[in-house]
Amino acid sequence: MSGHAGFGRTQQKQRTRAALKAAAAELIEQGHRPTVEQVADTAQVSRSTAYRYFSSADALHAEVLLDTAIRDGIEQVLAAAGRSPDAADRLASVVREDHALVTANERAFRTALQTFVAPMSEQPGRLPARPGNRLRYLDAAVEPLRELLGPERMRQLVAALALCVGIESLVVTRDICNLGEAEAEQLKQWAANALLQQAIRDAADPPAAQ
Repeated sequence: MSGHAGFGRTQQKQRTRAALKAAAAELIEQGHRPTVEQVADTAQVSRSTAYRYFSSADALHAEVLLDTAIRDGIEQVLAAAGRSPDAADRLASVVREDHALVTANERAFRTALQTFVAPMSEQPGRLPARPGNRLRYLDAAVEPLRELLGPERMRQLVAALALCVGIESLVVTRDICNLGEAEAEQLKQWAANALLQQAIRDAADPPAAQ
């Protein structure tokens, strides 16, 4: 099982989410603004299942529009993850490409983020599932370290690196830390590399058992 799959993103979940988004895109192209229920019926997915992925029609529409905007960019980030045999170089390329993708589509990402963090209407204490593109390309970036780190350390590293990419990283570096675009990328590169090097040190010299 690959690292990103270990986060609960099974192939079945990915297929269900893809089916819902494909159905929504089809209805939107026909000139409709479909509800989650209409999308679920079109995709032949139960309505309760659809609501586990999308809290509202706005959330569904925002993700479909975001997917359309960034489809080619995601492929570029994935390609960057395999450009070098060295994990540090691969990771640097991924952070750079992800930063470029997010800044180029910042408005679409921010709109989607607003819907991603809205609680589900029928379950107020629960947030809907999120797409996990970053887990895919971060996992691919650090693939050369899989044997050294082992499954659990790989999972931990990918989870930590997820903090350094995506729209949330831009919100922190730009909105909160008030950094310029170049400074924001430099900080994310530094943080990602620091996490990578620490994971390597931990694997090479594991702490003694208590």
